[in-house]
Amino acid sequence: MLTIAIVCGAGIATSALIAEQVREHIASRGRRVTVVQATVMDLLSSDFHADLVVTTVDLPDALGIPRISGMPLLLGTSPQVTYDDIDRELERIDPEGGR
Repeated sequence: MLTIAIVCGAGIATSALIAEQVREHIASRGRRVTVVQATVMDLLSSDFHADLVVTTVDLPDALGIPRISGMPLLLGTSPQVTYDDIDRELERIDPEGGR
């Protein structure tokens, strides 16, 4: 099963809000994906794994994990842009859809 990490500065309130929105979107698409809250420090841990990151902070390319901006979800401005980006990236990573 794929994992989406929701990353904000502290990994608490903002990521919880965005994680719930992403979970609802994923469920509406019928995909089986785990959505977790994380911090930037979590991403740097060798024990941490995510297939995709939705983030409100800048992350280095060196992480090697596809990143999508979560700011439209946080601000309520064009959230569909983020949802479309998530759908495209999940389709690229897992064309079978984890169904």
